[in-house]
Amino acid sequence: MTGFRTRRAQCFQLKSAVQVAGVLMGLVWLLNLFAKYPNAKNNQPLPTVGKVMMIYGGNNTLYERAIETHQEHSRRLGYPLFILQREILDGVWNKYAILLSVLLQELAKPSDQRLQWLFWFDSDTVVMNPHMKLETFLPPVEADHVHLLLTKDWNGMNNGVFPIRVHPWSVQLLSAALAYPVVKPEVFLFWPDQSALANVLNENEHFARSVVYCPLRWFNAYMRSPDGESLNPDSPAELQFHPGDLLVHFPGTPRDHLAETLGPYLAIAEAHRAEWEPTAENTGYPEETVNFWRKQSSMPSNVDSTHWRGEN
Repeated sequence: MTGFRTRRAQCFQLKSAVQVAGVLMGLVWLLNLFAKYPNAKNNQPLPTVGKVMMIYGGNNTLYERAIETHQEHSRRLGYPLFILQREILDGVWNKYAILLSVLLQELAKPSDQRLQWLFWFDSDTVVMNPHMKLETFLPPVEADHVHLLLTKDWNGMNNGVFPIRVHPWSVQLLSAALAYPVVKPEVFLFWPDQSALANVLNENEHFARSVVYCPLRWFNAYMRSPDGESLNPDSPAELQFHPGDLLVHFPGTPRDHLAETLGPYLAIAEAHRAEWEPTAENTGYPEETVNFWRKQSSMPSNVDSTHWRGEN
């Protein structure tokens, strides 16, 4: 009888996951997308990296200004930008819905016409260096088993900014994360979408072995001093934005504090000061990322990845 109940529970979970996936497949094709593709010219290659964001509801002036910094970055470097502008699911779960929608669109194309990577950006991120190429941070061609790059802070994994490969693996992962609260309703998710993704990775080696944790400053740096002009001595320097870095992220900032928190950084970004906007080649990132990926490739396959991912 116990075995029967176990099999029945497993069948229920599988059925729930299939139902969620079925509903999702119907929803994602109905998403109201706003996509900006650069005008392709015959002598220019197709883009291989796209950017994905979401913003909806009223009174979003500061978020709109933040997204304008991403639009400028996309315009300069030729990245298509996909923005979800209508709430489809509950709150933060729309992140995985829009990503799944774009992934499915790209995977439906011939392989030589697809984007290869999608970068997710929360709307509380401000691009500070529109010259920084996103390709700088991606794994080398030979690391074709790596499908997701994440970062960690003092709370563990942060999913405010991350690149994910256009690959069936990514559809499976995001579907599993989106279905997690339905399949496991008894599990408390402190940060709903983030905790669900972390749990899926912790519980499934199939997913975990294709994830690498990178230094947070690469593409998910946090704020420094309130005016943005100096480092905050009370916070680890390696987590803070430095001039020349891609962006600054403001996780957990209450809506009524957005103006005082994001405002100074938006002003700096909109001023386009030369010392804040070097080309990628004039930062230390090309050498740093090459060394990082070389070190990852030298790690033995039997090393517990939770101990070495993202360590320098």
